[in-house]
Amino acid sequence: MEPLAAEYTSSTQSDIRIFYSVVQVNLAHAIMLAEQKIIPKQDAAAILRTLVELHETGITGLELRPELEDIHMAVEEFVFKATGEEVGGKLHTAKSRNDQVATAIRLTLRKNLLDVEVAFLELVDAMIALAEKNTDTIMPGYTHLQVAEPTTFAHYLSAYCYAFLRDVGRLEQAYESVNSCPMGACAFAGTSFPINRARVAHLLGFRHVDENTMDAVGSRDFALQTMAALAIAMTNMSRLAEELSLWSSAEFDMIEIPDEFASPSSIMPQKKNPVVAEVARAKTGRVLGNLVGTLTVMKALPQAYNLDLQELTPLLWSSVDDARDSANVMARLVRALKPKREVMRERAGKSFAVATELADALVRKAGLAFRDAHAVVGRMVARAGKEGRAAGELNIDDLRAASKEIIGKDVGMTLEELKEALDLDKCVTARALPGGPAPKTVREQLKSLKRKAKNHSKLVQVRRRAITKVEVNLLKEAKRRGQ
Repeated sequence: MEPLAAEYTSSTQSDIRIFYSVVQVNLAHAIMLAEQKIIPKQDAAAILRTLVELHETGITGLELRPELEDIHMAVEEFVFKATGEEVGGKLHTAKSRNDQVATAIRLTLRKNLLDVEVAFLELVDAMIALAEKNTDTIMPGYTHLQVAEPTTFAHYLSAYCYAFLRDVGRLEQAYESVNSCPMGACAFAGTSFPINRARVAHLLGFRHVDENTMDAVGSRDFALQTMAALAIAMTNMSRLAEELSLWSSAEFDMIEIPDEFASPSSIMPQKKNPVVAEVARAKTGRVLGNLVGTLTVMKALPQAYNLDLQELTPLLWSSVDDARDSANVMARLVRALKPKREVMRERAGKSFAVATELADALVRKAGLAFRDAHAVVGRMVARAGKEGRAAGELNIDDLRAASKEIIGKDVGMTLEELKEALDLDKCVTARALPGGPAPKTVREQLKSLKRKAKNHSKLVQVRRRAITKVEVNLLKEAKRRGQ
């Protein structure tokens, strides 16, 4: 090709990530070719010895020249030089770069997905640890970014834990889609050689074989599913990052972000900028953009393989890396986070967060319909707000005046009942329904979260051990046959 065109269409540099997977694919393919007597055993042995050497040497043994187009041709060139073209040229029998690249991407992505899952599980573990210390830490809960009802910091953290564990579940489902082998599809129509697709899939540790050869090389929905799961996970993380930035601001002042996760201003000496949370929020935009970019690449792509797919893969790796790195650093930030308990409680106390509980108390104690109770309390809050009084300063006269104005009569509530309804601790403790913010209930949620996280961690360990075992066995088999 014309040099500029060769460089423009080459993927050799971005292919570095899949180097070991490409070598493994070739090892498994060469073993299968020998077993099926498609190539002579002595030729397969020479090829396998060379590939094992390359695996041990690493990518530094390759010449990644643009004119080779991609890493697959670079590996073949390495084999040619070591064994001669007459022997080395047999490696490409009954395969194409099309099925080879799809397989190598899946092999690499399997391991990368497990790394991302571990990072998010570390984040969940950090949030659980912080929540366990703050089951009694009262803070205002928000809807529409307006103070709504009192809750606890532990309840708030637990909400994100459940979201992140669902994200891990989606990544596990993506892993299942990734764990299928395209090898044997060749360009798209398979081959007339008597290959054994199941054997190659087994050697590489895949759970399934792609059933349609055209679909095997022409589809990237496994990548789309992965990137969609990563985009959702990062969106959840971005919400957390946004709130940590807000809660640490002077206006909220409810948490302190440790110095090692913040940055000073170059000009303003008093500034402490929550830069880690800000970058996590920004990287979410990149991950969302990668998903949209990938969908756009695929939306009008004819079957089967087109070189457009080459431009999709770097977006996939970018999303994987951003999600993993963001979860890792956010986990460390959360572990060092310091809630300002007194400020949180003060914010909840001054902001009429107990108004809903007071309305509920009027329904229970005075027999009012909820809408009437809602209107009475709303009038009490409005009047107190105009007078600059907080929720704790509401009194029985406020209640009587508001009730006469709204429903035309006094309500049957004592001063003690009013004070109880306005008590922050009792308000939170009363929310003891499953999933609620009562300390006892949150402690049950944290136990459940620990169990769920442990189960996810066990699955990651099982899958990692399986991959490691397969890789070790593949090299052993290649070395044995290469003797």
